[in-house]
Amino acid sequence: MMRLYSKGELHIIDERVDHPVTFAHVTDLHLAPQDRDPHRHAIDWWEQDFEYPWARLPLLLDEIRAANVDFVVFGGDQLDCYDAAAANRLATLCRERELRSIFGLGNHDFENLHIRYVTHEFDADVRDENIARLCDHWNMPGRYYSFEHGNVSFIVLDTPYKPVEGGWGGYFDDGQLDWLADELQRDVPTIVFHHIPFDVPTNRARLGLLWNGGRGWIVEDENAKRARQLLADSKNVLGTFVGHSHIRSEDPLGNTWQFMTGPGCHGNWRYVRIAAEPSPKSIHVGGLPG
Repeated sequence: MMRLYSKGELHIIDERVDHPVTFAHVTDLHLAPQDRDPHRHAIDWWEQDFEYPWARLPLLLDEIRAANVDFVVFGGDQLDCYDAAAANRLATLCRERELRSIFGLGNHDFENLHIRYVTHEFDADVRDENIARLCDHWNMPGRYYSFEHGNVSFIVLDTPYKPVEGGWGGYFDDGQLDWLADELQRDVPTIVFHHIPFDVPTNRARLGLLWNGGRGWIVEDENAKRARQLLADSKNVLGTFVGHSHIRSEDPLGNTWQFMTGPGCHGNWRYVRIAAEPSPKSIHVGGLPG
């Protein structure tokens, strides 16, 4: 059971949770690289379109800090392209606010300047090389992994984004799915994060409009069907949290829900509380009116 509040905040109820757990979900910050040559014009254009994320970021992090969450999950596309200085600066801003920060990967974080602003191609070698660097910058144990907080399990998945017929699509590889199947065997409350969303009936039309008829979701291959089935059939997955599409959406996914968080570059983030007790009338104000 859960309750959705007007700004996308969530209170998820699970009687197995022995102490309330709170986190912030942030995705699609699209922080521009510090060194902008030789693509300054393109970078400046994107930064203006994204409403100057670097200028907005301190306020967003201050809001999250004021919410007193246990940790913040950055769900991908923190960076508009790979840049060591930008990656380190984001981590530093979080440390300065004593925010425990968890990172997942998007489709832009690994790209070099030439790929992001000129070719828009997929290069597996560049991805592998820059992901290794991001794991160091952001203290990630790997491109997919899990961690626990309280007695809740949190799973961070990786959905590489590659050209397919009709546009681009997210993928799952065999090894990651075998690992996910093992993780979901544990009988504990579970939250899952991945950057690229599944195409589900309740958001298909909106995603089609957003992507101008193209594909902006996980491809419908056998691995995707397996991943979707694992998540949809699980009695332990309380919710999956995604981004990529730069809109907010809440959509049923079998026994659970897919929660798409709006873009952080425009100041959006989602507050989530997991607890055994019933949802309060207000997520911001304690007690009852009157």
